Amino acid sequence: MKQRPPLHKLLTTPPEPPTSTSPKLVLGYVRVSSREQALNSHALEQQIARLENAGVDLVICDVQSGKKDNRPGLKRLLAMIERGEVSEVVITRIDRLGRRIPIIRKCVDVFQKYEVNLRVLDQDITLGNAGGRLMLNLLASFAEMEVDQLSERVNHGIQHRRNKKLACSCIPFAYTTVNERYALDRTPFLCLLSERPANYQDFYQLEMEPLPGLSPAQLGEDCIRIFFETQSVSKAVRSLTNKYGLQRCRSKRNGNDKIFYWNPHGLKRWLTNPVLQGHTAYLKRRTLPDGRRQTLPPEQWQIVQDTHPNDRLLTPEQAAQIHQILEFNARHVGGGFFTDDLESLDNYREFSYLRGLVFCAECHAKAITKTRYSKDGQQTYHYFACRHARQGCNNLKGTRKHLIEDELSKYFLQQSQVVVVEPNDTSLVVPKPTEKLKQLEADLANLEKIQMHSDDLERIKENLRQQIQDELNPFSQRSLERKTVQEILQAGNNLAIWTLLSADERMAVIPRLVERVTVANGLVKSIELKV
Repeated sequence: MKQRPPLHKLLTTPPEPPTSTSPKLVLGYVRVSSREQALNSHALEQQIARLENAGVDLVICDVQSGKKDNRPGLKRLLAMIERGEVSEVVITRIDRLGRRIPIIRKCVDVFQKYEVNLRVLDQDITLGNAGGRLMLNLLASFAEMEVDQLSERVNHGIQHRRNKKLACSCIPFAYTTVNERYALDRTPFLCLLSERPANYQDFYQLEMEPLPGLSPAQLGEDCIRIFFETQSVSKAVRSLTNKYGLQRCRSKRNGNDKIFYWNPHGLKRWLTNPVLQGHTAYLKRRTLPDGRRQTLPPEQWQIVQDTHPNDRLLTPEQAAQIHQILEFNARHVGGGFFTDDLESLDNYREFSYLRGLVFCAECHAKAITKTRYSKDGQQTYHYFACRHARQGCNNLKGTRKHLIEDELSKYFLQQSQVVVVEPNDTSLVVPKPTEKLKQLEADLANLEKIQMHSDDLERIKENLRQQIQDELNPFSQRSLERKTVQEILQAGNNLAIWTLLSADERMAVIPRLVERVTVANGLVKSIELKV
């Protein structure tokens, strides 16, 4: 008998097929549902040993659910049978082939078509007679029934957890469970080399608490902060990778496996997880007829509100802001509209906010963006042009983006219907502090004089600071969330506000206001606001 290779080789290296002159092989097929079963419970090793004692020539292994028919090992087994390289297949139990009758029947049909015998060790069954085939069908039915019963027990357990409002088994990054409820994970997890103390070796034999380190909860807060700064999941991932030196990994989970790694899709799913808002979501997936699991749209989830309100990473306002950023980026912004300069104060490039808003006044088609350079190469001109120019549309001249931006600022000032200066004077005027702003600043100054530390007092101070910031900048994201179109226009009651907006601020404000801008022959023809 051949010496069996190590277990890791059986898991990763398929057996070499025999040559055309070799006799047909007796193949053994083994399967376990998870890698934990393969490495920790010795289930895979035991199956392999039994098949070798039964006299097989080669063993093919799968570490995958029996409800799936796309297992690499099973596909290789069937391919070898179809090439005429196999005389017999040996398994320990019939459910090793699959946990669904259609899967088992498909395998048996291939065995019979190519006259390959199937030998089941535990049930002493072969395909050579009618009784064996009958028993095989019965055992396949029992295997499927066993899976269905297991699914029912699991569903009853999940329903019990839903009734008790307990945490789900899959825990998002930055969280753990305490008494079967979500809680922020504040255990030491990661420390940056830049923050390592010079005498760090003195702490080697001590507890971890004295060492400067970050917990998963702190890392989660930093991920959210960086996303708000960058306004993009892709750019946030790049910033996190550069800051923490993250390495790509093959793990599918970030919470249970305690692995700090993001890709854009994973970060997006994490940011929109209701757990971060203090809620618990159930019934997020459904089982398809072929056994695969499909994630349902968030609006179909069963969400229980405020299951852990003291352990939330996101406020309702922040969650709404994240949803707005993701939705806007999905509809309007491609990767080319973000700046590549990580040192830039703005995340978006100039004029990015105009994408999808400019249309041709002649044929009503969406305008395309173009760039031209002066003859000496010293100046760059950005403009919108009709995509059908000289192809049936008479709008032949492009409209510069600077002109569109200026016309929008003047139009917003006109719509605000607030006379800041003389009607014909469009000079820049800096608005005076409002009475509300003066009162907020006075309240904060009085609180700053209190010589005591209190968490409640600090929260009140922080809330006042945020209100002051909203008054100073009426176009802050938090302020915009609570304003209608007319209220936003009313806030922009002088030309200075519109002219001095940064690229990021324009991206947050303009698409909230403008439905479309029509241009023709170098001029802005109309501006249509959202209702």
